[in-house]
Amino acid sequence: MFIVFIVVSYLLAGLVLLFSPKRLTKQEIYMAWIIISFITLLSDTIFGLLLDQYDLLDGQGPQPLDLFVELTLPALFGILYMNFMPGETRKFIPYMVFWIVFSVLYEQFSRYTGYVNYKGWNGWYSALFYLFACLFMRWHFRFIRKGITKD
Repeated sequence: MFIVFIVVSYLLAGLVLLFSPKRLTKQEIYMAWIIISFITLLSDTIFGLLLDQYDLLDGQGPQPLDLFVELTLPALFGILYMNFMPGETRKFIPYMVFWIVFSVLYEQFSRYTGYVNYKGWNGWYSALFYLFACLFMRWHFRFIRKGITKD
C-alpha cells in the first residue's frame, strides 16, 4: 500500500509544481533541493537509525527505494513550500501553520500506509521539527536569494 502512497505523492507534488507559476530561479531550486535532501537524510539517520525512534518501509534499514524517496520527495514538497512562501510576516504565519499541519497529517497518512512506523516517536515531535524546518527554509530562502542577487 505504501507504494501507491509514494506514487500518488510524486504525481500530485509533480503536477502542482509543473503547472504552478514559478517564483524560484533554477539556482534557488537547486540549492533548496540539496539542503532539503541533506536535512532529510541527516534527521532520518539521527532519529530513525541512531535513536531508533521510527522505521521507514519495513524496518530493514536503508534501502534503495527509501534512499530515492528521501532524496526526492521531501525536496519536491520543500520547493513547493518555498515557491509560494509569502514575504510578509503577517501572511507567512498562517502559511507556515498550514504547512506544519499539512506535513503532520501527511506523515500520519504515511503511517497508515505503512511507510513510516513509529517506535518511540510522537506526532508532536514532528510538529516541532516541521516548525523549525519551515523557519529554517524561510531563512535559507532569504540567504540564497541575497547571495544570488549579489553576484
